[in-house]
Amino acid sequence: MYEKRRKKTTIDTKFRKKLLAKASGDVLELSVGTGTNFPLYPNIHSLTAVDFSEEMVRYAREAAKETRYPCMIIEEDVEVVGFKENSFDTVVSTLSMCSYPHPNVVLEQMAKWCKPGGQVLLFEHGISSNRIVSHLQKKLDPVLSEKIGCHVDRNIVQLLENSSLRVTAVESHFLGIFHLVFATIE
Repeated sequence: MYEKRRKKTTIDTKFRKKLLAKASGDVLELSVGTGTNFPLYPNIHSLTAVDFSEEMVRYAREAAKETRYPCMIIEEDVEVVGFKENSFDTVVSTLSMCSYPHPNVVLEQMAKWCKPGGQVLLFEHGISSNRIVSHLQKKLDPVLSEKIGCHVDRNIVQLLENSSLRVTAVESHFLGIFHLVFATIE
């Protein structure tokens, strides 16, 4: 099931392609899942990918065999993994900020792990800018967070504003639910 989903083109593929076209150098991808992004990196030197799920890591390792660049997959919780500061040229997260118990901590870790002059690239979802949709998201959040570990009512833009990342561009789509975020490290 996961393998079919990884290889299937979905509505979010165009957003992932646009985001990952900016990735360069040595890349760290957080919460890699099954490796959906692997074929979308056009020109990187290497990829280090992290996920806490043994099953996801197994699928990602299979996907890594198809890459044109060196790819190391690590099974670890993103909130506790210990990378050295200033280790990566690009840090990537796609549709995972909803699942972290402490997303603000993860954003600060991204800033720490990224080299000065490097970039953080995010494709995330959160609370809608539409009042009716956001009300529904707030009602659904307790159930969805309990059942699938996804918080649909997180204010991604606010989290970014409160972080040390220097956001250079945010593109919001689908009633302000989905965001492409481009940030740099000074």
